[in-house]
Amino acid sequence: MPLAAGPWAWWNQYGPVPLATCVRRAHDARLRGVIVKHGYPEARDAFAHAGVPWAVERYAYPGQPEAEARRLAEEIGRGARFAVINAEAEWEPLGPEPMQRLIAEFRRLQPHAELYACVDTRGGRTTLPYQRVLAGYVAGWMPMVYPKAFGQSVREAFAAALDGVSFAAPVMPALQTYGEIGPGMVTEQIAEVQRRGLAGYQAYTIAHATDAEWAALARDTQDFDGLSPKEDEMEAIDTLRRLHAVAALFLQAAAFALRGEPLPDDLRTQLRWLLTSP
Repeated sequence: MPLAAGPWAWWNQYGPVPLATCVRRAHDARLRGVIVKHGYPEARDAFAHAGVPWAVERYAYPGQPEAEARRLAEEIGRGARFAVINAEAEWEPLGPEPMQRLIAEFRRLQPHAELYACVDTRGGRTTLPYQRVLAGYVAGWMPMVYPKAFGQSVREAFAAALDGVSFAAPVMPALQTYGEIGPGMVTEQIAEVQRRGLAGYQAYTIAHATDAEWAALARDTQDFDGLSPKEDEMEAIDTLRRLHAVAALFLQAAAFALRGEPLPDDLRTQLRWLLTSP
């Protein structure tokens, strides 16, 4: 299963719920982790220090694809479980090249990290060039399923985003938990995820949901809680791989030192973060 499987949530800077409360919510709901918007290290560190796995998301702009890729790759180097490209209306009139450049730069910097696409899949958008590029590289899709925001019932919102589309990777939709959608519609969305047998979902966002909405989500996440023995084994293997990757960074640094050569900038940045992080 992909790393983003199961119940996750998003965090962004616009939600009114205090960060400390968001950390408690993540624990109360037994989330698999929280996807944190790039550029907010205090949020990233708050979840990490509380033992909540975290991933990184970037609202990407097509005019600077290499810069967007570097931002995501740097956070993988700091411990993000995976990276999410949030690509929206700016990409729709364009050809494939900007997304190809973004993917190529990210893969150059982080060849093994899992990458996900959070996009609007309604209305045939999966045939657009940028989404066709994403389809060749992502470990999973995070379609935006926002019933109240899109003026639809829950069933209609899922149908508009998912039906008639052949996704070649697991689907884990972003569910609406903002705009005072109400606990009943939160429960309906999770029930639809279960009915469709999807790999998981994310609540958008942990800092927007009311207490009643979050209580409904926390109750319903239990059906996704816990890993099967096979998934548990894969989780342990993933952890070992990450430890091995850290050790490899120090071995690379030692090799440069023995040759009397300066460290490359990207290696220096990664080591500085490892050595100065609490």
